[in-house]
Amino acid sequence: MRHGYPLMVLGGLLFAIMFFFYAAYPSLTIGPAQPIPFSHRVHAGVKQIDCRFCHPYVARSQDAGMPAVEKCFFCHKYIIPDHPEILKEKAYFERNKPVPWVRVFWVPEFVFFRHEPHIAQAGLDCSRCHGAVKETDRLGRVKFEMGFCVTCHRNMGAELDCWLACHR
Repeated sequence: MRHGYPLMVLGGLLFAIMFFFYAAYPSLTIGPAQPIPFSHRVHAGVKQIDCRFCHPYVARSQDAGMPAVEKCFFCHKYIIPDHPEILKEKAYFERNKPVPWVRVFWVPEFVFFRHEPHIAQAGLDCSRCHGAVKETDRLGRVKFEMGFCVTCHRNMGAELDCWLACHR
């Protein structure tokens, strides 16, 4: 019995580690659950819908903008309109309420950030900062911190003066 005890402990520990990676690890690598599951992989990847269709203000505003519920029904009025998740979205539309999406990307509030110079002037692709969105069903949270931005600005030869570039 004594010889089996260490093996049972080791087996239990191995089981606990495997359970962590099976149950908890995915939640560390993907972002929060959204009120309606949305796949960027399907929409931006497979269907090749340009980011600007759903995020219309990206080239001219500080905020890329979240699509109005009506925009989803340009397509979903005809494409899988009876899917349970589309029906949930339709309920928001009929109540004239925005979908309460959970924010995934953000910068600290003391940073002045605008997409326009990055997209329209520098011509950067969205994936440069947001990653492989076109390959992702559920976006992971990203907190843009100073090191990320400074490294990119250095690599691109962009403005590095804190007060002219980001902090106002």
